[in-house]
Amino acid sequence: MRRYFSILLILFIFSSCDVSTLSDADAKNIEKLKVHIQIKDGDREDALNQVKVVLTDGKKKIINENIKVLLNGFPLELYVKNELYYTKTSFYRTDSLRRSDSYYFEIILPDSTTYPLAYIKPLIQNRNTEFNIPDRISTNEDFVFNWNHLYTPHHLEFQKGTLVIKETSENITQHGFGERQMDTLIVASGNYTIPKSYFNDSLTIPTRLEIKLERIEYGLTNPKLIKNSTIEYNRTLEKTIHFDEN
Repeated sequence: MRRYFSILLILFIFSSCDVSTLSDADAKNIEKLKVHIQIKDGDREDALNQVKVVLTDGKKKIINENIKVLLNGFPLELYVKNELYYTKTSFYRTDSLRRSDSYYFEIILPDSTTYPLAYIKPLIQNRNTEFNIPDRISTNEDFVFNWNHLYTPHHLEFQKGTLVIKETSENITQHGFGERQMDTLIVASGNYTIPKSYFNDSLTIPTRLEIKLERIEYGLTNPKLIKNSTIEYNRTLEKTIHFDEN
């Protein structure tokens, strides 16, 4: 009985592991690889936020130190971290986050063959997009912000921070958030209004407004890779707006 249980435990461990069993021979075949690349950009003046390259066999992550990934000719670092329950976090990354006009990724397989992996050139027109968002807000008025020169649709999310006061002998105050709202901005120039009714209810006191604007551009991947390999450039603007005291 104990032996049977041990066999089941071993099978469970291997079935739960999220690391690919791709052999070294298969790792030399680019057609057995799938890639997902994220380039995250934000408000930093002269640098990206993150470059992340995830390799899989279509289902599980591939961790192979003999596979190299290059960005614009420079090698990325393979990052591996053990997690709970026999899982691992793994991806290629870099601390050199200087912005470029374009991003060209290559892969070097264990047999030293080199292949183009993915390419993206963010649209120049998007550099002209301007958002005019006030720094402060009044709960007695609608909140309005505007934008100009929008070339690519932007996903909008906003959420209010709140105080919840429970009427007890201790007069407990709890911080929280209202329901997250989502929308998409698509016209070149316009205004967006968040009505004052969103900020006022009988149960909470609004403390701030969190706004997130995001656009995603997609590039090209090597057609020999497993289907649905992707490269995306993600530009995100986040801002916290505080309330004026009434």
